[in-house]
Amino acid sequence: MNKRLWIVLGVIVVVFFGGLMWYNSTIKEEPVVDYSYVDELDGSKMITKEDVIAAVEKTENRTMTDEEKDNIIADHYIGNTDSKVVVVKWEDFACSHCQMTYEETEKMIDKYSDRVLFVTRDFNLGYPSSDATLKTANAVAKLGGNEAFHKISDLLFQDEKWIMTTMPSGWKDILNGYVKEAGVDVDEYTRAYNNASINGIDAKLERDARLADKMGVTGTPTWMVNGEIVENADVEAISNAIDAALKAAEVTEE
Repeated sequence: MNKRLWIVLGVIVVVFFGGLMWYNSTIKEEPVVDYSYVDELDGSKMITKEDVIAAVEKTENRTMTDEEKDNIIADHYIGNTDSKVVVVKWEDFACSHCQMTYEETEKMIDKYSDRVLFVTRDFNLGYPSSDATLKTANAVAKLGGNEAFHKISDLLFQDEKWIMTTMPSGWKDILNGYVKEAGVDVDEYTRAYNNASINGIDAKLERDARLADKMGVTGTPTWMVNGEIVENADVEAISNAIDAALKAAEVTEE
């Protein structure tokens, strides 16, 4: 083997191993999350970032890093944050019944939003579009906050494509369009979606799933008023439960 060939091979080896070291240094490992902290959370109330921090630090007996804290996604909500009546709903954008009742329940929420706090949590039913749509909504919430989350929720629940037995053709472009309508930059959303395993999105979905299991939620839509699941949860039953909770709250204030 001549000297020139040895030099070429040496350069190739150096470039290969140098590139490998650079690649390894730029790839973040997926965090190993201990979800036992969920036992410390009160699932009947809105879960804030501060609630998660306190629960994790108590469970793991350590101080969370700033990056860990920044990656926490709090509950999505609408309404009166000072209310003693908290309504929690678990839903999946691929749930046909959620979609069928969405317009009616949104009117109900508007009716009570000045007196009641409404919290939305995710429950992945495992349908073809469940994972993609839930991750998209949480990526949008992470980047644009509650207002953006509710905008994209409206768009997802108003489109029958997501309750089909297969993913719709061009689904990524469709979701990108929703993201843009919700006021979130599509490139930032794409990065957030692709990094769901390390930026808090998957952790939010898993936290919701564990809270659901803890509170006896087995499907969607499930509505809970001050910690009590509303049976046969049509709008009338939910409204009656809310009225009863508001009346009880008035009595305790007297």
